[in-house]
Amino acid sequence: LSCLVKLVYSLFFFLCCLGFSFAQNLRVGLYTATSVKEFQFAIGSGSYLLTATMPDGQITALPLATLAQGRFKCSGTMVQYFQGGVLRLQAPQIELLQLAHEDFCNWSVPALSTKTRAYEGDFELRVSKGNLALVNTVPIETYLEGVVSCEGGPGHQKAYYQAQAVISRTYALHNQNRHQKEGFDLCDRVHCQAYLHKRTGSALIDTAVFQTQSVVLLAATGQYFPTFFHANCGGQTCEPQDVWNEQIEGLSSFRDTFCVHTKQATWVKSVPLQSWTSFLIKQYNFPLSDSLSYALLQDFKQPERCAFYLHPVYGIPMRDLRDQFKLKSSFFDAVVVGEEVILYGKGFGHGVGLCQEGAMQMAKKGYSYDQILRFYYPGAVLSQTPY
Repeated sequence: LSCLVKLVYSLFFFLCCLGFSFAQNLRVGLYTATSVKEFQFAIGSGSYLLTATMPDGQITALPLATLAQGRFKCSGTMVQYFQGGVLRLQAPQIELLQLAHEDFCNWSVPALSTKTRAYEGDFELRVSKGNLALVNTVPIETYLEGVVSCEGGPGHQKAYYQAQAVISRTYALHNQNRHQKEGFDLCDRVHCQAYLHKRTGSALIDTAVFQTQSVVLLAATGQYFPTFFHANCGGQTCEPQDVWNEQIEGLSSFRDTFCVHTKQATWVKSVPLQSWTSFLIKQYNFPLSDSLSYALLQDFKQPERCAFYLHPVYGIPMRDLRDQFKLKSSFFDAVVVGEEVILYGKGFGHGVGLCQEGAMQMAKKGYSYDQILRFYYPGAVLSQTPY
């Protein structure tokens, strides 16, 4: 390595010792819902070191100053780095390493008309199945500031953000090997947790994460509690087995009156009757010609959450209807009006665990974050995890 590269490496490690915490890092796959051939990036703040291990084993490093920008493309099994339209480097894997805490990069996909995303931490680019894979390595508490912002949005009470931080931290640690085969811990989608940008600069959210630092929920066995959550339960949470065909210790259905007058508490959707009945007949051999079955189809009521549509004897899971017709929830009544099936629904999401809009209302009413967590996860215990 040249003297310049050695000097940059020394500076990098010196700054790491001064500015980086020893909190556990997470590797988060970014843009995992999209097939990406090219990324555009620009340093938003600070400086980065670009490093690559070449096929012959040599290490190459390029110091990138503030406001540096460029593009990464995939070519076969190689990642190419372009700056000012000029190919500067290509290697099987390229990394961008931040030189100080809170340095961040802005990322975008030129082929998509999506907003630029800003992330702190380090980045790794490699080719996976013919596409560019981008992985963000970031301390878990910094990751959580972004997650709580994405999952909760602005304008809520600190107690809600504290509760969201605890369950998101617990969820991340409980599921951190979910994408191990793909080379990272968690993805950026709701499949894991929404992580669409770095912290927003909200002092309230950052404070909520900091004040609950390392706090998690544990089951009676001492393992991480399954802290599933959703937007709105519609007044009653859902049994896990009705969603995933699996009982989960500590989670069960119960009434929740905190969310029933909130934004996503109710919804209405119209589905063509022919589409509805065709699906029932094709998938479940529904006896449409039977007079009793036809009568039940005309007016279905669900005062409490049901596992099956109309009656268990037909074997039609509510979750299947939700998936097939892209419904906000599986908690709905259905009435046939002419050639349409009108669905009057309640809630948004799978309905298992904590109801976010319910938790927000509890915080508004003055409940503390630990009271909120005890309401939604009565079988869990608050504890601290060492990093």
